[in-house]
Amino acid sequence: MLETEIAKIPELKDVGAALVVFARSQFPSLRFDSNTQGRFVATPDNFVTFTVHWQRAKNITVTLRGNPDEFLPFEELPLKPDMAGYSLFKLTEPKQLAAAAFYIRRAAEIYQSGRVRIQKGQKVVEK
Repeated sequence: MLETEIAKIPELKDVGAALVVFARSQFPSLRFDSNTQGRFVATPDNFVTFTVHWQRAKNITVTLRGNPDEFLPFEELPLKPDMAGYSLFKLTEPKQLAAAAFYIRRAAEIYQSGRVRIQKGQKVVEK
């Protein structure tokens, strides 16, 4: 179970658990199934995955639907490209919670837009 794996990293267990709850809130029927690579994949709506690295690295890799340029970047939590149409970040400290939740919400929006969406970036506009 995903929460059990996250609990193996005491420094990130609360933040990681909060992100799982937040991800589940995006789609009512969402669950996380483990695959052979150790990723917990959101099912049936595959917009986010969690990979818990508790033995050595002590971080959580989160893979998101959408290319990095479709997200508003946060300095404290850089996004990197992953396989085609996906991005990833590594959660290493609690202060990254807000940025991680923002990225997860944006990935859910991108997922809902579909594969043939027009890829648009985000920007902050101050008034």
